[in-house]
Amino acid sequence: MPIKLIFIMLSLFSMLAIAEETNLFQANYLSQSNSNLHSLQKKPDTKIYAGMNKEKDNIKMLEDGYDLMGTSSFQGPFVEPNQALKHAQSIEADVVLVYDRKINEMTRSARLRQIHDEMKKENKNEKNAVIEVSEADLKDKNSKFEFYATYWAKLPQPILGLHVIKLTTRNSDTKETQQEKGLKVIAVIKDSPAFKAGIQKGDVILALNDINTESPEDFSKSVFKQQGNKVKIKYARDEEEKEVSAELNRR
Repeated sequence: MPIKLIFIMLSLFSMLAIAEETNLFQANYLSQSNSNLHSLQKKPDTKIYAGMNKEKDNIKMLEDGYDLMGTSSFQGPFVEPNQALKHAQSIEADVVLVYDRKINEMTRSARLRQIHDEMKKENKNEKNAVIEVSEADLKDKNSKFEFYATYWAKLPQPILGLHVIKLTTRNSDTKETQQEKGLKVIAVIKDSPAFKAGIQKGDVILALNDINTESPEDFSKSVFKQQGNKVKIKYARDEEEKEVSAELNRR
Protein backbone atom coordinates (compact mmCIF):
# COMPACT_ATOMS: atom_id res chain seq x y z
CA MET A 1 0.00 0.00 0.00
CA PRO A 2 1.48 3.39 -0.94
CA ILE A 3 2.75 5.51 1.94
CA LYS A 4 0.48 8.41 0.94
CA LEU A 5 -2.61 6.19 1.13
CA ILE A 6 -1.56 4.84 4.54
CA PHE A 7 -1.14 8.43 5.80
CA ILE A 8 -4.59 9.39 4.51
CA MET A 9 -6.18 6.36 6.20
CA LEU A 10 -4.43 7.09 9.50
CA SER A 11 -5.56 10.72 9.34
CA LEU A 12 -9.12 9.57 8.69
CA PHE A 13 -9.06 7.19 11.67
CA SER A 14 -7.69 10.00 13.86
CA MET A 15 -10.50 12.32 12.75
CA LEU A 16 -13.11 9.65 13.47
CA ALA A 17 -11.63 9.03 16.92
CA ILE A 18 -11.74 12.76 17.73
CA ALA A 19 -15.33 12.95 16.47
CA GLU A 20 -16.33 10.05 18.72
CA GLU A 21 -14.73 11.73 21.72
CA THR A 22 -16.48 15.08 21.12
CA ASN A 23 -19.30 15.66 23.58
CA LEU A 24 -21.82 17.71 21.60
CA PHE A 25 -23.63 18.80 24.76
CA GLN A 26 -20.36 20.25 26.04
CA ALA A 27 -19.32 21.72 22.67
CA ASN A 28 -22.65 23.59 22.37
CA TYR A 29 -22.93 24.72 25.99
CA LEU A 30 -23.81 28.36 26.71
CA SER A 31 -23.55 29.67 30.26
CA GLN A 32 -26.60 31.61 31.47
CA SER A 33 -25.19 32.74 34.79
CA ASN A 34 -23.01 35.79 35.42
CA SER A 35 -21.46 34.11 38.44
CA ASN A 36 -19.62 30.82 38.76
CA LEU A 37 -22.80 28.96 39.65
CA HIS A 38 -22.43 25.30 40.56
CA SER A 39 -23.65 22.73 43.06
CA LEU A 40 -23.23 23.44 46.77
CA GLN A 41 -22.07 19.83 47.17
CA LYS A 42 -18.40 18.99 46.75
CA LYS A 43 -19.27 15.84 44.81
CA PRO A 44 -22.86 16.29 43.59
CA ASP A 45 -24.91 13.22 42.73
CA THR A 46 -26.02 14.72 39.42
CA LYS A 47 -29.47 13.63 38.24
CA ILE A 48 -30.69 13.49 34.63
CA TYR A 49 -34.34 13.74 33.61
CA ALA A 50 -36.26 13.74 30.33
CA GLY A 51 -37.79 17.18 29.92
CA MET A 52 -41.41 17.44 28.79
CA ASN A 53 -42.27 21.14 28.54
CA LYS A 54 -39.42 23.65 28.61
CA GLU A 55 -41.36 26.62 30.00
CA LYS A 56 -43.23 24.65 32.67
CA ASP A 57 -40.09 22.69 33.61
CA ASN A 58 -38.10 25.94 34.04
CA ILE A 59 -40.72 27.39 36.39
CA LYS A 60 -40.86 24.17 38.42
CA MET A 61 -37.07 24.12 38.81
CA LEU A 62 -37.08 27.75 39.98
CA GLU A 63 -39.89 27.02 42.44
CA ASP A 64 -37.93 24.04 43.78
CA GLY A 65 -34.99 26.30 44.59
CA TYR A 66 -32.72 25.73 41.60
CA ASP A 67 -31.12 28.30 39.29
CA LEU A 68 -30.21 27.89 35.62
CA MET A 69 -26.51 27.40 34.96
CA GLY A 70 -26.68 27.15 31.18
CA THR A 71 -28.09 25.38 28.14
CA SER A 72 -26.99 23.18 25.24
CA SER A 73 -28.71 23.23 21.85
CA PHE A 74 -27.80 21.47 18.58
CA GLN A 75 -29.08 19.29 15.73
CA GLY A 76 -27.59 16.10 14.35
CA PRO A 77 -27.65 12.30 14.57
CA PHE A 78 -28.95 10.69 17.73
CA VAL A 79 -26.69 11.24 20.75
CA GLU A 80 -26.96 9.17 23.92
CA PRO A 81 -28.35 11.22 26.86
CA ASN A 82 -25.48 10.03 29.07
CA GLN A 83 -23.31 12.55 27.19
CA ALA A 84 -25.44 15.32 28.73
CA LEU A 85 -25.01 13.69 32.14
CA LYS A 86 -21.23 13.56 31.72
CA HIS A 87 -21.13 17.26 30.85
CA ALA A 88 -23.44 18.11 33.76
CA GLN A 89 -21.10 16.26 36.11
CA SER A 90 -18.07 18.09 34.71
CA ILE A 91 -19.62 21.52 35.47
CA GLU A 92 -20.91 20.35 38.88
CA ALA A 93 -24.62 20.67 38.10
CA ASP A 94 -27.18 19.09 40.40
CA VAL A 95 -29.72 18.37 37.65
CA VAL A 96 -29.79 18.25 33.86
CA LEU A 97 -33.02 18.14 31.83
CA VAL A 98 -32.73 16.75 28.28
CA TYR A 99 -35.18 17.34 25.43
CA ASP A 100 -34.97 15.61 22.04
CA ARG A 101 -37.16 15.69 18.96
CA LYS A 102 -36.81 13.86 15.66
CA ILE A 103 -36.94 16.45 12.88
CA ASN A 104 -36.89 14.35 9.69
CA GLU A 105 -38.98 11.29 10.38
CA MET A 106 -38.87 8.71 7.58
CA THR A 107 -41.90 6.40 7.35
CA ARG A 108 -41.42 2.63 7.32
CA SER A 109 -42.83 2.42 3.78
CA ALA A 110 -40.37 5.08 2.58
CA ARG A 111 -37.50 3.18 4.21
CA LEU A 112 -38.64 -0.06 2.52
CA ARG A 113 -38.66 1.69 -0.86
CA GLN A 114 -35.16 2.99 -0.13
CA ILE A 115 -33.93 -0.52 0.76
CA HIS A 116 -35.54 -1.90 -2.40
CA ASP A 117 -33.84 0.74 -4.57
CA GLU A 118 -30.49 0.00 -2.94
CA MET A 119 -30.89 -3.73 -3.60
CA LYS A 120 -31.85 -3.11 -7.23
CA LYS A 121 -28.61 -1.19 -7.77
CA GLU A 122 -26.61 -4.08 -6.32
CA ASN A 123 -28.52 -6.76 -8.25
CA LYS A 124 -29.26 -5.22 -11.64
CA ASN A 125 -30.13 -8.58 -13.24
CA GLU A 126 -32.76 -9.52 -10.63
CA LYS A 127 -36.28 -8.23 -11.17
CA ASN A 128 -39.05 -8.03 -8.61
CA ALA A 129 -36.80 -9.59 -5.97
CA VAL A 130 -38.37 -10.25 -2.57
CA ILE A 131 -36.21 -8.68 0.12
CA GLU A 132 -36.09 -9.95 3.68
CA VAL A 133 -35.56 -7.09 6.12
CA SER A 134 -35.09 -6.86 9.88
CA GLU A 135 -36.13 -4.19 12.38
CA ALA A 136 -32.58 -2.81 12.19
CA ASP A 137 -32.92 -2.41 8.41
CA LEU A 138 -35.94 -0.19 8.90
CA LYS A 139 -34.02 2.35 10.97
CA ASP A 140 -33.38 5.61 9.16
CA LYS A 141 -29.59 6.05 9.21
CA ASN A 142 -29.94 9.64 7.98
CA SER A 143 -32.40 10.70 10.67
CA LYS A 144 -31.68 13.94 12.52
CA PHE A 145 -32.65 15.08 15.97
CA GLU A 146 -32.95 18.40 17.74
CA PHE A 147 -31.41 18.35 21.22
CA TYR A 148 -31.80 20.82 24.04
CA ALA A 149 -30.56 20.52 27.62
CA THR A 150 -30.80 22.74 30.70
CA TYR A 151 -28.36 22.52 33.61
CA TRP A 152 -29.37 23.46 37.16
CA ALA A 153 -27.71 24.09 40.52
CA LYS A 154 -29.49 24.05 43.88
CA LEU A 155 -29.37 27.48 45.53
CA PRO A 156 -28.64 28.10 49.21
CA GLN A 157 -31.55 29.10 51.46
CA PRO A 158 -33.21 32.12 49.74
CA ILE A 159 -33.39 35.46 51.56
CA LEU A 160 -36.85 36.22 50.10
CA GLY A 161 -37.48 33.58 47.44
CA LEU A 162 -38.75 35.48 44.39
CA HIS A 163 -37.77 35.35 40.72
CA VAL A 164 -38.89 38.55 39.00
CA ILE A 165 -38.60 40.21 35.59
CA LYS A 166 -39.23 43.69 34.19
CA LEU A 167 -41.96 43.71 31.55
CA THR A 168 -42.32 46.16 28.68
CA THR A 169 -45.29 47.00 26.45
CA ARG A 170 -45.27 48.24 22.87
CA ASN A 171 -47.57 50.97 21.63
CA SER A 172 -49.27 49.67 18.49
CA ASP A 173 -49.57 53.19 17.07
CA THR A 174 -46.16 54.72 17.83
CA LYS A 175 -44.25 51.37 17.94
CA GLU A 176 -42.47 52.67 21.03
CA THR A 177 -41.80 50.41 24.01
CA GLN A 178 -42.63 51.40 27.55
CA GLN A 179 -41.71 49.71 30.82
CA GLU A 180 -44.58 48.49 32.94
CA LYS A 181 -44.90 49.43 36.59
CA GLY A 182 -43.23 47.10 39.08
CA LEU A 183 -41.67 43.65 38.61
CA LYS A 184 -43.61 40.57 37.58
CA VAL A 185 -43.15 37.40 39.64
CA ILE A 186 -42.32 34.42 37.41
CA ALA A 187 -41.65 31.95 40.25
CA VAL A 188 -41.89 31.73 44.03
CA ILE A 189 -39.51 29.33 45.77
CA LYS A 190 -41.39 26.82 47.89
CA ASP A 191 -41.30 27.36 51.68
CA SER A 192 -39.45 30.67 51.27
CA PRO A 193 -40.45 33.88 53.13
CA ALA A 194 -42.26 35.10 50.00
CA PHE A 195 -44.09 31.77 49.70
CA LYS A 196 -45.16 31.90 53.35
CA ALA A 197 -46.32 35.53 52.90
CA GLY A 198 -48.71 34.39 50.16
CA ILE A 199 -47.07 35.97 47.12
CA GLN A 200 -47.88 34.04 43.94
CA LYS A 201 -46.62 33.64 40.39
CA GLY A 202 -48.07 36.44 38.25
CA ASP A 203 -48.16 39.04 41.05
CA VAL A 204 -46.45 42.37 40.39
CA ILE A 205 -44.06 43.61 43.09
CA LEU A 206 -44.44 47.37 43.51
CA ALA A 207 -42.35 48.28 46.56
CA LEU A 208 -40.15 46.92 49.33
CA ASN A 209 -40.42 48.96 52.54
CA ASP A 210 -42.10 51.73 50.53
CA ILE A 211 -39.17 51.88 48.07
CA ASN A 212 -40.37 51.37 44.48
CA THR A 213 -38.98 48.38 42.59
CA GLU A 214 -37.81 49.48 39.14
CA SER A 215 -35.35 46.74 38.15
CA PRO A 216 -34.63 43.13 39.19
CA GLU A 217 -31.04 44.11 40.03
CA ASP A 218 -32.03 46.97 42.36
CA PHE A 219 -34.70 44.81 43.95
CA SER A 220 -32.15 42.04 44.67
CA LYS A 221 -29.79 44.57 46.26
CA SER A 222 -32.56 45.93 48.48
CA VAL A 223 -33.54 42.41 49.57
CA PHE A 224 -29.90 41.56 50.36
CA LYS A 225 -29.53 44.68 52.53
CA GLN A 226 -32.66 43.72 54.51
CA GLN A 227 -31.72 40.09 55.17
CA GLY A 228 -32.73 38.97 58.64
CA ASN A 229 -35.25 41.81 58.95
CA LYS A 230 -39.02 42.00 58.70
CA VAL A 231 -40.08 43.91 55.58
CA LYS A 232 -43.26 45.22 53.99
CA ILE A 233 -43.94 44.16 50.41
CA LYS A 234 -46.48 46.02 48.31
CA TYR A 235 -47.73 44.11 45.26
CA ALA A 236 -50.60 43.98 42.79
CA ARG A 237 -52.76 41.00 41.90
CA ASP A 238 -55.48 41.32 39.28
CA GLU A 239 -54.97 45.13 39.38
CA GLU A 240 -55.72 45.19 43.12
CA GLU A 241 -52.90 46.47 45.35
CA LYS A 242 -52.07 44.49 48.48
CA GLU A 243 -49.42 44.60 51.20
CA VAL A 244 -47.88 41.80 53.28
CA SER A 245 -45.04 41.42 55.77
CA ALA A 246 -42.26 38.88 55.40
CA GLU A 247 -39.45 37.82 57.75
CA LEU A 248 -36.39 37.59 55.53
CA ASN A 249 -33.83 34.84 55.98
CA ARG A 250 -30.20 35.64 56.69
CA ARG A 251 -27.59 34.16 54.41
